[in-house]
Amino acid sequence: MSMSSSGGGADDRLHSGAGLHPAGLARRPGVRRPRRRTGHRQAGRTRVEPRGSHVVCVGRRAEPTEAVAEEVGGSAFLGDAQDRPTMQRLFETIDAEHGRLDGIVDIIAIGIQGGILTMGDDDWQWQFDNVLRHAYLALQIGSPLMAGDGGGTVTLVSSVHGHAVWEQPALGYAVAKAALNHLTRVTAVELGPMGIRVNAASPGLHTTPRWQGKGDEWYEAVAQAHPLRRVGHPSDVASVILFLASELSRNVTGQVLVVDGGLTLQSPPAVAPDAAGGFSRS
Repeated sequence: MSMSSSGGGADDRLHSGAGLHPAGLARRPGVRRPRRRTGHRQAGRTRVEPRGSHVVCVGRRAEPTEAVAEEVGGSAFLGDAQDRPTMQRLFETIDAEHGRLDGIVDIIAIGIQGGILTMGDDDWQWQFDNVLRHAYLALQIGSPLMAGDGGGTVTLVSSVHGHAVWEQPALGYAVAKAALNHLTRVTAVELGPMGIRVNAASPGLHTTPRWQGKGDEWYEAVAQAHPLRRVGHPSDVASVILFLASELSRNVTGQVLVVDGGLTLQSPPAVAPDAAGGFSRS
């Protein structure tokens, strides 16, 4: 069974490599050819679809949550994934109505711009709750239900902000995503003996709604900065989520799989033409 959640953000917040949503899978997910979408959550629902399973979509707003549920033939559960009583009620409902939970896919995150000299206490705490609390609750409350039926998968969505530093700082978001990466590793070790695998996908820049106003020249310039010379589509991230949530990755756990076209593999530009590294033997 699958959970999936939606939400929105303000103008001063950055959508990460995924939109606002947690999700879980209740029988093993099937594969479906992707249709063109504008965001990771839309692409995710076209790829992580069930064969003989039921999908529970979790969101705060009725219209988008019910739309996703209708598209995948699932059901909608309205509530805030950062609220413990709501998450307890969610998993109790799944257990009562469906009898099992095979996986969770958690895709909630919005980033606030700002560095160490400008971020206030409220924004710092909000950012950590926005990136981490729902994942913490889903793992803590959902894992026993999965373990009782022999195990399952938890797939989190991180960001390259969690392991790389960019010129425009998003301090709280970056540090929280780094914490999410380690949450993946720590819980993978703890939950492994219960038959539960925990992994994360870490997207870079993709053609999400945040970049819809950009022209072809901008996309071409951005593509040239990537070793693969292309800007990723949200379906590229959905494919990795599907891999991590399925039996295709049955011996993979505790991993953060980067989905950025090779962008963060590269060294920064040389500080001088003759300082790019490499030496001759003479």
